[in-house]
Amino acid sequence: MKSLDVAKKGLERAGRWLRGAEVALDEERWDDVVYSAQMAVEQASKAVLFALGVDFPRQHDVSGVLIDMMDREDLPGDFRGEIPQIAAAIRELAEQRGLAGYGFEEGITADYFEDYAPQAYEMARKVHQSCKAFLRQTFHR
Repeated sequence: MKSLDVAKKGLERAGRWLRGAEVALDEERWDDVVYSAQMAVEQASKAVLFALGVDFPRQHDVSGVLIDMMDREDLPGDFRGEIPQIAAAIRELAEQRGLAGYGFEEGITADYFEDYAPQAYEMARKVHQSCKAFLRQTFHR
């Protein structure tokens, strides 16, 4: 499968995770919002990396790979300018992922994320929007 095909499928998957986060937000399932938001930013950012043919570690936090790409001249300036915010969202949500998914093992309830969940969703929405715009602008996908 070509890199652009993988990127397109990855972005579609990110969109499904984002919709899942939105539904969880509406249903006040705060931990699910955070977990789904993390998956959305991970999938969206990896879609960009696939499209560019950039090798990346198979881990949740690929923020460092994005930061390392900031000087690439083949990136549109508007996307390049968004990389610090995208990387920060990836890093932050990756740090919260474990607690959101498995915090119940330590007695953490969904309410622990009540105040944070709307922020997590908004970060994911912005990252998805940026990555989608990048792929459309750069590859007409």
